[in-house]
Amino acid sequence: MHRHLRLIGVATLTVIGASGLTACGAWAGTVLKDDTVVSQKITSVRLDTGSGGLKLRGDKNVTKVSVHREVTYRGDRPEGATQHVDDGVLVLGGCGRDCSVTYTVDLPAGVPVTGKTSAGAVSLSQVGAVHVTTSSGRIELDGVTGTVDVRTSNGEITGRGLTGGPIQAQTTNGAIALTPATPQDVRAQTTNGSIALTMPSGRYQVSAKSGLGHKDIDIPHDPAGPHRLDLTTGNGGITAKSA
Repeated sequence: MHRHLRLIGVATLTVIGASGLTACGAWAGTVLKDDTVVSQKITSVRLDTGSGGLKLRGDKNVTKVSVHREVTYRGDRPEGATQHVDDGVLVLGGCGRDCSVTYTVDLPAGVPVTGKTSAGAVSLSQVGAVHVTTSSGRIELDGVTGTVDVRTSNGEITGRGLTGGPIQAQTTNGAIALTPATPQDVRAQTTNGSIALTMPSGRYQVSAKSGLGHKDIDIPHDPAGPHRLDLTTGNGGITAKSA
């Protein structure tokens, strides 16, 4: 069931020359900005967007979810909200053809995030389990407290302070840099890019494979280790060290 969101503040319109690559290409458009407070309790977030960036910021002191949108469009102004609540799930949607929407969402810490985007950077901090895919754009993770499964076709992946585990990070074109805060399984794979991993003290089974690039592995391989580090790149160096 879709539920209405309570709108606060005043929407603003600005005509700009929008630059950069989106699903619509580089074009001049109009920017609409607005803010929404979600009155319902949110149990998770699902991404279902086309073009545009996403920033989700968890905070233990936040009790209600707030959504800031920046909608860049050409032609007719898009009507209605691009986000809705479906049985406790906050769904962040797109705005259609010749349009991109960028979200900044403040929410309680530990909320899980799933879904996919077509183009745009994804930044997630202090959230719960993450299962996110983007076709083009970097993925940044900070303080995630659940399992991590992130994939991008074109963009780097960075993660620090990750405590839940296990971690799976995959990109076709981009570097991967991960600094987990607790011992856990890590699987990192890129076709074209380097891999840098910094792990806390622990016992690990280590596998590092590079088709073309150096390997600097300072974490001892323990065949009986309770955690596995599986690092693979087709073209790029691999660095693995203890914190």
